[in-house]
Amino acid sequence: MSTLFQLHAPMNTLKAMVREMAPLWHSGDSILLLAESVAALPWLKTYIDDINYDDELLSQITDIDTIYILSDDLAQLNEQAQANLDLSKVSVIADKKLLKLPQIVFRFITLNSAR
Repeated sequence: MSTLFQLHAPMNTLKAMVREMAPLWHSGDSILLLAESVAALPWLKTYIDDINYDDELLSQITDIDTIYILSDDLAQLNEQAQANLDLSKVSVIADKKLLKLPQIVFRFITLNSAR
């Protein structure tokens, strides 16, 4: 069974949230970006790569099952921000599908630094 990591972090704390997530990560886990974290999708991928290539860290984030973004959160971004996001490897879901995730996810971990 997998874990869904819910990340709610502004850009200035996202890297710290990814570092906090790394030791808890198991192959096949998923990520849900919430609120303004959606706009940081390109940075999320960069921060994950940084962690995976850091020889001093004992943890890696590999074999991500799915990165989810709520359609409502995506709609809150301005048009330019939406156009700059590569959503090809992301699952954009509505609230209805979010409610069904507990059927396929064993546990939820929320990492929140938004204030």
